[in-house]
Amino acid sequence: MGLGRWMLRAFGGRLSELEEARRLQDQASRLNLPFEVEFAGKPVLFREIEAADADRVLRFARALPEHDLLFLRRDITQRDGVAAWLADVAEGKYSSIVALAGEELVGYATVAQDGMTWTRHVGELRILVAPAMRGMGLGSLLVQQAFAIATARGIRKLVAQMTVDQEGAIKGFDRLGFSQEAVLKRHVMDREGALHDLQIMALDVAEFDSQLTRERLTVVASSESLANSL
Repeated sequence: MGLGRWMLRAFGGRLSELEEARRLQDQASRLNLPFEVEFAGKPVLFREIEAADADRVLRFARALPEHDLLFLRRDITQRDGVAAWLADVAEGKYSSIVALAGEELVGYATVAQDGMTWTRHVGELRILVAPAMRGMGLGSLLVQQAFAIATARGIRKLVAQMTVDQEGAIKGFDRLGFSQEAVLKRHVMDREGALHDLQIMALDVAEFDSQLTRERLTVVASSESLANSL
């Protein structure tokens, strides 16, 4: 199910909520940072990550469930892991967007490239959202902004990785059009030494952009149709 159709079903056809869906999709259609969006009455600022965010990242990561940290390349609960991430951003290897509620980081999205010639068209999408902010659409908005980054960087394909039991993440990426490409058995080791299967999902960037345009039109048409019937 595409993002627009999912929004329409989730909002149950109520005009005010359809208009909110339209607003979020319009905001997500372009990379225009910084910007602010309200979630459950709370303003959330979206902007590019900065070196001054190091302590915010540490607090955010240390409050996450252990399982959420499994698929990260670095241990961002430690200061040297955060420093390495920020260094990669400064060198242009990564592009990262953070979501801030007041002074606290509540989510981020990163697009990373490995620099290899034969995979120069591929980027890896990494996203995390604070547990208290999940299920509100914040993650979807971060993903859509990440696609704007991917387009700007000339990336044609995005991949995402998660353990097979991270059902919420898998469903979320599936709603956005990602499909499973592989499952690597016993590929991830947690801090206790236990092994987990890793699922790899992928999506064509141009295909996503076309889908987003089509579904924005669907939301607009449904909103206008409902308004005319009232």
